[in-house]
Formats: sequence, structure tokens, C-alpha cells
Amino acid sequence: MLLLGQTAWADIDHVKMSANLQKDGGLAAQRGVPMVLMVSAEECPYCMVMESDYLVPMLRNRAYDSMVLIRKIHLDSFDEIIDFDGKEIAPTDLSQRYGVWVTPTLLFLNSEGEEVQKRMVGLGVRDFVSDFIDQSIAAATKFIQ
Repeated sequence: MLLLGQTAWADIDHVKMSANLQKDGGLAAQRGVPMVLMVSAEECPYCMVMESDYLVPMLRNRAYDSMVLIRKIHLDSFDEIIDFDGKEIAPTDLSQRYGVWVTPTLLFLNSEGEEVQKRMVGLGVRDFVSDFIDQSIAAATKFIQ
């Protein structure tokens, strides 16, 4: 039994790319949790650090399953995604709508895609990243309940 859990844990090596924010928002609503949406870029080294050092460990910690839904988009992708309203949108247009110009940016959203907590722009001081994310998730959770 323990090996199954370790295998599942080891299989998590990246944040799931969102192709359908409406579906992801519905999942967040069903769970009663906020969504952290990382806006990243394909060749962004700081995005890779944010994902591997902070977000992936959160995904591996099953306690976060009941606290937050984590997804990402690449603002430089040419593949359209489904927005929270069910319409197709280019990631660049979505990023512009949120006013995201720096990657990585973490958006703390409710199930409709509204920002409910102050965003995290850039990687910041590494000693404080985990605490900032945890505090933002807690504040976003209070806001949506």
C-alpha cells in the first residue's frame, strides 16, 4: 500500500497545463477551493524554478488537494484554451486581460476566474516564496467561503 502512494507521489513532476479553465474552475468550485494559476513562458528559467521548487512539492503533498487547485498556462503558447466563460481564448489575450507581463506570475482565483488575493509576480526572495503562497491560499480560501 505504501509503495502505491510513493509511486503516485513520484509521478508528479510538473503542474498540469490548463486547456479548459471553465472545467478547472468547476473542479475548484466542487472542491470548494481557490485556484492558483501560474502564468509562465516556455523558456522561462524562473518559471521552471517556481514549478519544480514550490508548486510540484505542493502537488506531492496530498494535504494541498483539499486546499487548492493548481494549474498553469504558457502565455507564449499558440494553442487556444477555453476561458472561464466557455469561450476560446489565446493565452496571450488571457494574460493581457489579467495584466500579466512578467513570468512567472501566480494568480489566486475563484472558480469564475476572478482574482481573490494579491498575485505573486516573479520569483521573489526564495526564503519567502512558500510562506507567501501558503498565506495567499489561506486568504483566498477565506474570501471564497
